[in-house]
Amino acid sequence: MRQGVKYLAVAKQTIMLVEDDTEILNAAAAALTDAGFRVIKATDGQRALQEAISRKLDLIIMDVSMPQVGGVEACHCLKAMPKTQKVPVVLTAAKKDPGARALGERMHGSVKVLRKPFTDEELVSVAKSLVKHKSLLS
Repeated sequence: MRQGVKYLAVAKQTIMLVEDDTEILNAAAAALTDAGFRVIKATDGQRALQEAISRKLDLIIMDVSMPQVGGVEACHCLKAMPKTQKVPVVLTAAKKDPGARALGERMHGSVKVLRKPFTDEELVSVAKSLVKHKSLLS
């Protein structure tokens, strides 16, 4: 190794997964971790809001249907806070959910919708695309 040469560690992008189904949460976390992301898990919208305030996030992937604070409500809160308003959000919704079709439109295009069930490849592809797009805008 040459003297005077410094190597910079590449920081992992941080994704917060918010899902009340622990099986889906753990499978999605494993897929994203295997793809090289740092993953923070939350099981409800209230916890997601607390985590988002206390951390630097590159992406949030959140289920629409959760008890107490649902994904849409949490997303509105995130988009209203200066610290998190520019963090890309992916809302996950069941294909049979009749409201899922209009979700992206109701969120004014600032949010992507990923239909369940999704594959690990679809999840990782969406995450990479949005994190890359966010870093180009920063």
